[in-house]
Amino acid sequence: MENQDKSNILDKIIKSQDEQKKASLNPQELVDFLLKDLTSREKDIVASRYGLLGGEKQTLEKIGKRLDITRERVRQIENSAIAKAKQTSGCQEKLADLSSLIIKHINKRGYISTEEGLLAEFLGEGYEAQNKNCLLFILEKFLGESVEPVEIVHTEKAWKIKDKELKHYEPVIDSIKNILIKKNQPLELVEIIKELEEEIKEEQKSLATELESWEVAVHSCLEVSKHFKKNLFNKWGLADWRSVNPKRMRDKIYLVLLKDGQPLHYKQITERINEEGFDRKVAHPATVHNELILDEHFVLVGRGIYGLAEWGYKPGVIADVVAGILKKADGPLSKQEVIDEVLKCRQVKEGSINLTLSDKALFLRGEDGRYALRKQS
Repeated sequence: MENQDKSNILDKIIKSQDEQKKASLNPQELVDFLLKDLTSREKDIVASRYGLLGGEKQTLEKIGKRLDITRERVRQIENSAIAKAKQTSGCQEKLADLSSLIIKHINKRGYISTEEGLLAEFLGEGYEAQNKNCLLFILEKFLGESVEPVEIVHTEKAWKIKDKELKHYEPVIDSIKNILIKKNQPLELVEIIKELEEEIKEEQKSLATELESWEVAVHSCLEVSKHFKKNLFNKWGLADWRSVNPKRMRDKIYLVLLKDGQPLHYKQITERINEEGFDRKVAHPATVHNELILDEHFVLVGRGIYGLAEWGYKPGVIADVVAGILKKADGPLSKQEVIDEVLKCRQVKEGSINLTLSDKALFLRGEDGRYALRKQS
């Protein structure tokens, strides 16, 4: 027990130290150090090629035209400059902490990590393009002995531990696909892991014990593989499912309303669709409104406000709604009872309901002030 306590304390200390190192990471300063011995022209070419100053990465041809040299000469200067930078005094020592942290991160994720996840881990959310380009430059050109880009079919851009076999990757991917096809619906990560315990074979279970964190490794497989995508409700499904990766405007509207859980104005729906960024297509209010009008899954419940028919909303004007309520009632209803029922399925003013009830051709008001549906002759 004492040894276990000491081990836990040590783990916490190491984790705290690693977090401090990550917090102090400055990719731009690291790159400045690595390129400090280069000539101004060498720095210019390397910075332009890899976007190290925050701009777009430039082609050999564009740089060559600007410097009035050939594309091949630009390539030669780039290669010799990077080779010189690798010989910078103190280079390895300066990169040691970053290298160690990246290796730990990728190891924990089952020896593979999406590039996007790696960048977010070390740069935080909403990182700047310059920091991104600087970190990727270091990864590609200075940490090649430790990590390498992943070259697996059907894979998002990712990085793995160099020379490390990903024995678990393909079997886990196949098992997850089988589970999702069998369930025929998106699942949460914990549900997938639970199903995997029954789905994977004995030899794969031994792999689970080899990995530092089986749950994190499974999550990494889901993130890395192009076969899967997470939907608006944090559930994983097959990437070609409309409930996960909607392409039609109708599906986008449906998912946005389902996520919000309440009726929305068509302009709000448009904003939500664009915020979610399902794809590169920009939604426009007129297009969304047309889809809402034409599809029976959506019901107008107020001025420009739409809800889902599956929530119990019924199509039609207020008079249709009131008539439906009175028809289902066991007997006449008071004005307030009618108002309460209408407001459950329409976002309208009480005055509009009162005005509707005053239509004597449709509704009959008894001596007790209660309303019933007038029988049609």
